[in-house]
Order: sequence, then structure tokens, then C-alpha cells
Amino acid sequence: MRIMRASELPVHEAVSRLRERSVNYDVDEVRGSSWHFDHHRFVLGTDPPGRPREDSVWWHAHKEVAAYAFTPAGLLHAHYLREAPLLGKDLLLVGRFAVMRFVMGVRITETGFDEDGVRYSWGWSYETLQGHIERGRVDYRVVKDLESGLVTLEVNSYNQVNPRAHPLIRLGWSVFGRSAQHRFYTSVGENLRRLARQPEATDTRTGDEDVVEVPRDAGSGKEPFWAIAVLDGARDPGRANTGP
Repeated sequence: MRIMRASELPVHEAVSRLRERSVNYDVDEVRGSSWHFDHHRFVLGTDPPGRPREDSVWWHAHKEVAAYAFTPAGLLHAHYLREAPLLGKDLLLVGRFAVMRFVMGVRITETGFDEDGVRYSWGWSYETLQGHIERGRVDYRVVKDLESGLVTLEVNSYNQVNPRAHPLIRLGWSVFGRSAQHRFYTSVGENLRRLARQPEATDTRTGDEDVVEVPRDAGSGKEPFWAIAVLDGARDPGRANTGP
């Protein structure tokens, strides 16, 4: 665990170097009481029945999810390379807790549409990389009921605190982690409901034109970029020499 600042680790370099890191767990490990499994469902609005149309609630919601622009700025913001394709995209997350900032990396490892005659959905999943405070996966899907037109966001996740994190980090997470997670997902649902009904531009530029920073009110440049690097990725025990 170490303290760093923006001048020591430029955002563009930090995002680019995430490519060197692997997913920090194996799916065969996901069992037992040390893992948490969550499902959240948020109503975003109602569209006319049938497949989604352009400029609808579903359409705007899926655009916001694609840009990862719906996260609560007070809890987390993210940086990613503008031209990177969605599948395989690396996100540099800066989690916020009180005066502390935690720098973590995730990778989008699955995307896709699904339609079964009843529901029409689209979404993506990310998995945690070496150096993340947690180990696990989060799946976001924007879903439309084709008969009623109801549009929802479904969030499914499993996670555990990284057993190689600093003992103080693990202690803090055991006390505050679960409540922070639930607060985060509640805010995600509220933000996306608002954005799906009142869409805004999703392209938030940083000082580096190759990098996008989200959400749009993340406050880039308004405060010092002091943060805690939770782990040295090289020592993280995940799939060290494999892809996601």
C-alpha cells in the first residue's frame, strides 16, 4: 500500500498499464461464506411496447451504461481510453471514502444483447484486476419488458475483499464495505433513472484528449489527485500470466 499523486502517475499511463494486469481471481474460487452475492433491480421508466426505439428510455439508458456515465461522483469516478472497444476495455477506478481515494483497475470481459420474446436486454460485465481492493465481477444490464414496455436496470455481482490487501484496508472494509456497496448501487439506480429521462452528453474530457473521465461531474482538476494504491499488482495472486 502506498500514497501517490497525479504527477507521479499520469492518468493516461495508469490506464494504459492496466493491460499488463490480469483478473485477480478464478471463477472456481467463487464459493463459500467469504463471498457476497447481490442482485439489484431499478425501474428506469416505461417505453411503448415492443423492441426499443431510438430516443427512448431504454435507448438513453443503454448509452449511459455503455459510457459508464451513471456512477455517483461522490463515491467513484473512472478513466478509460476513448478509442478502446467496449469488450476488453480497461477502467481505472478511483473509489472515494471520506478523505481517502483508492485507485483500482477493472476490465470489461463480457458484453452482449439478449432477446427471448419476453425481454430485450443489453449489458456488460467487468472483473477486478490485480491491485484491486476486491475480487469479483459486476454485471450491468438494461432490460425492457417487450409487452409492458417497463425498462429496468439489473445489477448482479459477486465479490470479496482481496485477502492480500493491507490489514487496515481489510479491517475498514469489514466495517464499512457492505454499507458502501449498497449505497453505491442505490445511487447508480437513481442516477440512471434521471439520465434515461433527461439524457446529457456523455463525453467528459480530461486534460488528456485520449482519456475519458466519468461521470461528467467527477470534478476533474478541482482537487489534488492523492490516492492509495491498495496493492502491488505484481504480488497479487490472481491469474498472473493469463488473460481475463
